[in-house]
Amino acid sequence: MFRMNRFGSSPGWLFGMVDSLLIIIGILLGCYLRYREIDSIYSIDNFVLKVILVVLVVQLGFSYSDLYDSKIFQEKKRMGFLFLTSLGASTTVLAVIYYIAPFIMLGRGVFVISLLLILIFTYLWRVFYSYALKSWGPKEKILIIGTGELAKIIRGEILDNGFGGIEIVGFIDEERDKIGHRI
Repeated sequence: MFRMNRFGSSPGWLFGMVDSLLIIIGILLGCYLRYREIDSIYSIDNFVLKVILVVLVVQLGFSYSDLYDSKIFQEKKRMGFLFLTSLGASTTVLAVIYYIAPFIMLGRGVFVISLLLILIFTYLWRVFYSYALKSWGPKEKILIIGTGELAKIIRGEILDNGFGGIEIVGFIDEERDKIGHRI
């Protein structure tokens, strides 16, 4: 479902900005690979506006596919599938726009090459970020009070959505006979 507050958190803004930068890099590299010279980019009329259009459409696709939801980062296969569907939808929207106004196209073959590069760059960026946060990021230690069902639910939510930055050190309970038991 589409929500307008996708970028409400700091990671959301970070991913929006980095994704935009990677999309632009993918388009520039796609132009270079297609034409084999950097000067060809300057010969494309209204190049900056065309790039902005691609960035906006692809970003809307990412947002609509919930690719800015931190829960997705832990499921690599699902994230990859969402990337493919998002870029497929973005390609369809851009194809319709290009059909209606062909002068907006980046150039013959550029978009296909750029699309592949955008997929690779943005997917690898998310995988790297998730790995880096789990490996090198600061861990906040949490002690959960209680051992009942609510404590188990809280533990499950932290492990599922904690993004690797939270470490559960233990549980506290009033009953001494539960010491040493696994929750």
